[in-house]
Amino acid sequence: MKKEYSQIADKMITAMGGKDNIIQVFHCMTRLRFYVKSKGKMNEDAILKLEEVSGVNWYNDQFQVIVGNEVDAVYKALIEKGVPSEDTVGESTNKDASVLSTVVDSITGCMTPMIPALTAAGMIKVVLTLLTTFHLVQDSSSTYQVINFVGDVVFYFMPFLIAANAAKIFRVNQSLALFVAGLFLHPNFVAMVASELPITLFALPVTKFSYSYSVIPVILMVWIMHYIEIGVDKVTPKMTKLILNPTLVMLISAPIALIVIGPLGGIIGNILATIIDFLSNKLGFIIVGALAATFPFIVMTGMHHALTPIGLNAIATGGYDTIVFVPQVCSNLAQAGATLAVAYKSKDKNMKQLASASGISAIMGITEPALYGVTLKLKRPVIAASIAAGIGGIVGGILQVSLYIAQNSIMAIPAFIGEKGFTNLLFGIIMIIVSFVASFVLTLILGFEDAAPENQVKTEEKATETSKKKLVQKIEVVSPVAGTVKSLTEVPDKTFADKLLGDGAAIFPKEGKVTAPVDGTVISIMDTKHGIMLQSEDGLEILIHVGLETVNLNGKYFTAHVKSGDTIKRGELLLEFDLEAIQAEGYNLITPVVITNSDDYIKVVCMEESGNEVRIGSKLLTVV
Repeated sequence: MKKEYSQIADKMITAMGGKDNIIQVFHCMTRLRFYVKSKGKMNEDAILKLEEVSGVNWYNDQFQVIVGNEVDAVYKALIEKGVPSEDTVGESTNKDASVLSTVVDSITGCMTPMIPALTAAGMIKVVLTLLTTFHLVQDSSSTYQVINFVGDVVFYFMPFLIAANAAKIFRVNQSLALFVAGLFLHPNFVAMVASELPITLFALPVTKFSYSYSVIPVILMVWIMHYIEIGVDKVTPKMTKLILNPTLVMLISAPIALIVIGPLGGIIGNILATIIDFLSNKLGFIIVGALAATFPFIVMTGMHHALTPIGLNAIATGGYDTIVFVPQVCSNLAQAGATLAVAYKSKDKNMKQLASASGISAIMGITEPALYGVTLKLKRPVIAASIAAGIGGIVGGILQVSLYIAQNSIMAIPAFIGEKGFTNLLFGIIMIIVSFVASFVLTLILGFEDAAPENQVKTEEKATETSKKKLVQKIEVVSPVAGTVKSLTEVPDKTFADKLLGDGAAIFPKEGKVTAPVDGTVISIMDTKHGIMLQSEDGLEILIHVGLETVNLNGKYFTAHVKSGDTIKRGELLLEFDLEAIQAEGYNLITPVVITNSDDYIKVVCMEESGNEVRIGSKLLTVV
């Protein structure tokens, strides 16, 4: 088995452009998350061909590979091969990311490694609930007390777990980060908070807050410690750094943590709890329904882990959650329903097998294989799942379903048992059934484009060969632009990346000229001059689109040398544009070259690998 994962790692490293192209890799429950130096060196198609890979996704500059339950084994194999990991201290992986993206990535990085511990603790609490419900254990017994504190450990000491992870994210000495977390949880401080006496530090007031279960204070404090460490290191003499640096860092950090950041984080947590309570009481069913319906798309961005602290904060402050984990349960069970419906209806053996395994995984809360491998790939099932999850969420919101333990799968059923009694359990089960059944039925109603049986495929292929005259010849399309070749999938515009307009390639230009890639006719040129449609003498329809969103320039910086209806020869100058001026305006100049009638042909093949340089007139596409 180890040998197999080693081979997978080798193939993945090669497809990622080699170890030297990988800045860092880490993982969550189902995904490998890569930061790379050059996207142009990567071969995404080769990664997708790996049997263990369900799909890939770009989130800003982070490349996500959906592996599923085998993610940890593949990750370990990559680390053994020398790929830089989350434990590797290095340069920033995403310097150009937005503030929001940076915040989300930081929260995700702090929370994701905790998920196994949170899952284990949650399930222990579920077991304890079942033991007491069926009177197998008395809540006054020492057995109850022991199991209870075992389940509470992760939540009570959550600041320690977060500090350990945050130290890696913010590049802070891990022992000092844990030191700061200990300030919030030291028994003496906890006792001082519980007493009626005021707390001061050199006459400065220390606000009383209970920091067990807290998330925000320690994240904020470790982030600040990063800058404290840098500042201290600049002023201490080299000979004394070993002693002075950690001492000064803690002497500075401790009062900031206790007087400023701790209370601030606590206030933020209370504000979030108040907002959650308000939304739950006033707009509960709307919020739950909306979150449940959109959750698959939140998962696609990787932002779902950023919601975890909000849900945990709600449980820590109020004892239960109504609008974070509850909609996740609806969404995950809806994904399971849609996927199992595909398994039931599909005639394709491979899809049936994949859907069956992914559906069971989704029932247990791991939805990425179902989402990327089945529902999103087949399109209509993901719509069915989204609608069904929304319906289930509305039902749950109206019935005010509450979760007393952080759960997002079928195992949430015992987690519905709490102060609301069995009524909440019954309502929770109803919500789950509605989400699952509605998704299953809607998927069958909406249907999906199934893979044809093997004999049918062969028949259709034979018919196609005899019916399409265009298949007799290969049509060559030369590069209309000089620059760097990119795969269409790398274009940061879903219309082009998903090949909705057709197949082709993209070029990041290095000079502001567009020439004719074929002999033919100008079908049309846009008024804004940023796009031109051509037809070759062979009937090939070609769209050349200079830049993304450049339509907003209204023709500024563009000069057209042809007009609609003109006959053109290969290499003839069609357009000119001011490359530097357009980039200065903030526009991405990546230029898709798309065969808009590619469905009339067997295949469109890019003759250059992504990342290679091409000249005007070089072979770019071959259409057969």
